[in-house]
Amino acid sequence: MKSPLRSKDLDLVSAQVGLRQMEALADSLSSIENVEYKTTTVQTKRFNGRKMTTYAIELRVNRKPFFVELFDRILDGRSLSILEPYVEPRKRWGMEIWLPNREAIVALRLAFRPPEGITRLNALRLNSFIRENRRFLDFKHVLSILREWGVENWVEKNLKDLYRRNKVRVLDDRKIFPEIDDTLSPV
Repeated sequence: MKSPLRSKDLDLVSAQVGLRQMEALADSLSSIENVEYKTTTVQTKRFNGRKMTTYAIELRVNRKPFFVELFDRILDGRSLSILEPYVEPRKRWGMEIWLPNREAIVALRLAFRPPEGITRLNALRLNSFIRENRRFLDFKHVLSILREWGVENWVEKNLKDLYRRNKVRVLDDRKIFPEIDDTLSPV
């Protein structure tokens, strides 16, 4: 990252994660040189009959905080299968893993659940991502993903609240919601 945070994290999603897998991962990670295992936590949130469990492993990598978070669902407790059309195999860290495509990353970053919405920090990080990937991003596809997931209204509210609270806009938000300029000032 061009502007590193005090702590870093790695977010993983799996419908097959549980306490046993989290503890095994923590043990495995702690065997790596310069990695110290600190704590694990489990948090479950409920959303209108659905629930989402987050497993977190706190580490120190070269004495700096690093968190691995494992989610069994996304957004407001929805099945991970909604991501399936938008993931691609990639080679990272010497492993074959599945990553969301660029448009899905933007959609996920815009769809932080209310009432938290999009924080100033998350907006700035998203703007960096958009700047770096602008020529590859299809914003109409981002909107189609948001519509398919049924979250376009809450994303539009997130964008308006972000501007109202912080006077910050997400780059190219008007390419997703052309009418947003009617309620916000330009970037």
